[in-house]
Amino acid sequence: MKIKLKTQSLDDWELNLFESYSTLPIIIGRTMIFGAYNVDFEMTDNIWHQLPEEYKKKIYKYNIKKMIKSMLITVTDITAYSFCFGCNVKLKKSLIMEEIYKDFDENKKINFLTPGCDFPKSSMSVYFQYLGEVYAEVDLDELVAISDEENSFQYSIMPKLMEASNYRKERENNTGKLEQIYNEQLAIKNLLNKNIDELSKEETQKVLENFLLIDDLKYLLEVIKKSKEFEIIIYDKLKDEIEHWLRDIQIKIKTEEDEKIYQELKEILKEQL
Repeated sequence: MKIKLKTQSLDDWELNLFESYSTLPIIIGRTMIFGAYNVDFEMTDNIWHQLPEEYKKKIYKYNIKKMIKSMLITVTDITAYSFCFGCNVKLKKSLIMEEIYKDFDENKKINFLTPGCDFPKSSMSVYFQYLGEVYAEVDLDELVAISDEENSFQYSIMPKLMEASNYRKERENNTGKLEQIYNEQLAIKNLLNKNIDELSKEETQKVLENFLLIDDLKYLLEVIKKSKEFEIIIYDKLKDEIEHWLRDIQIKIKTEEDEKIYQELKEILKEQL
């Protein structure tokens, strides 16, 4: 039985492509499509609620970690993409294919995948940004259980992370624009892992200028407070972006705590803007 599942994203471990191989992605309009093989995924509430009731009964006894032998992944409304293929016997040097559309925003998150490419057989990195959704079309009969050892962090994910890291180092002099922006965003994300009190004025400035990468409303509030302490000037362009973001985020406020943070954030910004 085939079913099209709407996933939350491609980097929240709902779908894990570190162990997988994929076909060469194809672009149709603003949609990216590629096949993937041996894809690990977590049976999250999001996935579970989309399954037919009769199938839920079949998988109830098994481990929550599953493997799909093959699936078709569709990413809609992409704003940019960059594919890079590494060296092998036939490819003497890395090849890059990329396109960046007018609505691409380098301040918004860029997604990064490193599946092996089945044809041409090669290492491959895929960078992309999208505004739409991610769908995975799967055959539920191909769902298989994975043992804890095969799916463990030590034996499965870590080697792939190291391999991807080494691969990027080997070809650091031959990178596309999208990958360069991704690396810049990665540096900002490393700053987000620091305690807010440890941020210098320069680091606070960088985080503030890339506030769209912050997914914690409370942390953003602390960054705004920190910028006020450092007397950091918010220029007109950044001012407009923050005001626009506040209008968008208001409809997503669900908890009383977030509402309080939102209101406090608005008051502080009024003083600074």
